Amino acid sequence: MLDRILSNWPLKMLAGVLAFAIWVSITGEARVVQDFAVPLELDLPDGLTPGSSPPTTVSVRLRGPESVMRRLDPVPITVLADLRDAAPGHQEVLLGRAGVRGVPRGIEIDFIDPDRIPLEVETRSRRELPVDPTILGQPAEGYAFYTAQVTPERLRVDGPASQVDQLAVLRTTPIRLDGRTGSFVARAGVAPEGELVRVLDPNLLSVRVVVDAAAVERRLENLHVETAGAPPGSTVKPEILHVILSGPPRLVDRLSPDQVRLYAHVKIEPGEMDPVEATVRVELLNLTPDERARIEVKSISRRQVVVTPSGRRSLG
Repeated sequence: MLDRILSNWPLKMLAGVLAFAIWVSITGEARVVQDFAVPLELDLPDGLTPGSSPPTTVSVRLRGPESVMRRLDPVPITVLADLRDAAPGHQEVLLGRAGVRGVPRGIEIDFIDPDRIPLEVETRSRRELPVDPTILGQPAEGYAFYTAQVTPERLRVDGPASQVDQLAVLRTTPIRLDGRTGSFVARAGVAPEGELVRVLDPNLLSVRVVVDAAAVERRLENLHVETAGAPPGSTVKPEILHVILSGPPRLVDRLSPDQVRLYAHVKIEPGEMDPVEATVRVELLNLTPDERARIEVKSISRRQVVVTPSGRRSLG
């Protein structure tokens, strides 16, 4: 054992002397203090979330040898607030030295400022909401904005229940139409109204904005009203109506009466004989979804009709 200790003793002695010299230089070196702004992290249970905005950073004063402090990288340093046992409601969060992470050896923590923060803790809520595009400006003269289609149409959000549950829709960041003479695709983000609401699907949205020639109107007459849900042979009063459509000239002018279907949807059980009032709906046939989105039904000569089951005398 003694032989093993004495082997290479000159090198071992030199290493000991160097280590002692380094220790003396460090311990004998002047100690300095420095304040660092470091991130504050909250450790909350999965079902809870901050209901108010906590500070994102706090100040930590560190003390240590000047040579070490000069080389100190503050990036890994964080302050962790342990709230794993918190309940919904007002909390006074204490920030202690034990929560400071990433401080290297030889560095002392003098204090944290502030050493406590007030915080409202709420139940976390998660919902899926529709997305509405925010369209600003006007296209070029002689052109009009018709519609905008967002992909995806719905997004998931997460945040305090008091803010998430009040939202009915998400709005995109603004998309401008200025000077446009045709349809285009824009990329947009989402700006939730709640301060602490975050979107769980952070990718940019694709928004197809439909711009076309300014709309003209066209009146189509003598259109028959069909019934849906009524027994065969049922009658409709009035049976003949006219509609006024609006849209780009190249689409509206070429529409034929056969492409405009009027129907009244009712639910009449077998054996029922009483007349039923129904709302007239318009369906445009043999058009692409993009073309259909550009045509608007401005008016129908009658919105309500009376459907009389077969076997009963219809009302005049």
